[in-house]
Amino acid sequence: MRVEDLVVEVRDRSLDRIGVIPVQDLVGATFVVRYNNVGTWSVTVPYNNRLGEFLRLPGYGIVITGPGDQVLISGPTLTAKLEQTQDNTDGTWLIEGSSDDIILSERLAYPTPSTADVTAQTSGYDIRTGPAETVIKEYIDVNMGPSAPAERTISYLNIEADAARGTTLAATARFNQIQDLIYDLAQVGELGYKVTQQNDTLVFSMYQPVDRSELVRMDIQNRKLSSSTYSYGTAKVTRAIVAGRGEAENRIFIERSNTDSLNAEVDWNRRIEVFKDARQSEDTDALNTAGDELLVDLGKTITEMSVTPSDDQTMIYGTDWNLGDRVTVVANQIETTAVVTEVGIQIAADGVRVGATVGTPVGIEFESKVLAKQQNHEDRISNLERSNSGYGINTSWDVEGGTIGGTPPVFPPDAIIGTFNRIGNLVHFTINVDFDDITDFGTGQYYVNLPYPAISDYLFSSGHLLDFSTSNSYIIIGQVDADSDVMRLSYLGSNSQLQDFEYNAPKTLTVDDHFDISGTYEIEG
Repeated sequence: MRVEDLVVEVRDRSLDRIGVIPVQDLVGATFVVRYNNVGTWSVTVPYNNRLGEFLRLPGYGIVITGPGDQVLISGPTLTAKLEQTQDNTDGTWLIEGSSDDIILSERLAYPTPSTADVTAQTSGYDIRTGPAETVIKEYIDVNMGPSAPAERTISYLNIEADAARGTTLAATARFNQIQDLIYDLAQVGELGYKVTQQNDTLVFSMYQPVDRSELVRMDIQNRKLSSSTYSYGTAKVTRAIVAGRGEAENRIFIERSNTDSLNAEVDWNRRIEVFKDARQSEDTDALNTAGDELLVDLGKTITEMSVTPSDDQTMIYGTDWNLGDRVTVVANQIETTAVVTEVGIQIAADGVRVGATVGTPVGIEFESKVLAKQQNHEDRISNLERSNSGYGINTSWDVEGGTIGGTPPVFPPDAIIGTFNRIGNLVHFTINVDFDDITDFGTGQYYVNLPYPAISDYLFSSGHLLDFSTSNSYIIIGQVDADSDVMRLSYLGSNSQLQDFEYNAPKTLTVDDHFDISGTYEIEG
């Protein structure tokens, strides 16, 4: 790729392009695009540079166009830092941003996306089935696109017409981050997606990557590479054990594997079993999808190769190969084919340098400081969120309840009210059950779901069942197993042994009675 192949434009808050930054003013600028993930960019411009003074403003951003008028990356400014020295008293602006794909990381998939009111979510999960492309675009549409409530609609986002490409799958969503949700679905469906600026709008588009392994061969010996680093390692999982809805022996289990994972078992002589909790579903297709999501990246011999293509006129990025394509890379006598997962472009004083990561979603060589900085930044944010989420905040959740080994009770959604307060890895919960509108108490042992799975076995002895007719109070005990959020309910029998809490024990329930339980437990951080 040549310097003259790039056009770097600044856009304003309305996505109008207000000017072109000359490439010679952008020495040191770096742009990193990632397959089905958020890219990054950084530029350094002198203080009082006309376009730089706009670019550093909140709401402004950048558009980089490459060969064939293809938008390589576009996205908003996220940070700006002015650096001054005695030799440069005016200073220099270091301006950093992301690709427009970041909007996918800023939204959640609501279980009832038709309403923006989180207190009025009437569905446990948003369940969708169909070709991968269709399902993904539906989640985008109802959570941030034209079909979303006005409060959540991104007015300048267009969604490319659905072509129903990819594997047929089933998916469930309940406040998942959109990016996390659709990444797994796209990997299973073998599809790519991106958000880029087209004219004065952002467009969410999808594509089928191309297998160019027979045409694009990156090799030091044939001078298609100026440098390369090759590594490989064992698969992380070869058998995905997926657990669906239910409890104990009544819980649904399936096992998933694929050709790559079974080949890895033979190659490495290891059967690697990993448990996947998918308790939100009892649909076989959804459970299969959950297992396939686990296998698609980790269920194979993991090949990592960082390369710096020589990028001569016979193998140009953006023309002859693209992000998501499968290419052949040769390291001495080792030949492998893998997907291009990351491409970095740097403007240097002597031209444009292109680096790529093949076969792994995290770069191992190209502009390692830039990529490591971004990854560490994301890790720190993630750790802070996990450590601090819920401090001092009482939060409601949709408590699921029913019976084990019998007929389920019949009650309206608001009959069970749950609130929790999370402080780091500790969660305090309170559950109240109003029997007024219960039409059938069901049979079997009662259970309710906690807001998070417990890290270990717990027993909660603070439950109370109030008999309205006699004003008697019975102690109810909750039990939860490690890695589960299902709390079984019991009472202390006359023999001092735990007995199942049922419709007729410790007393025959009536609509006038009331039950509550609370407790504190530790969760995985």
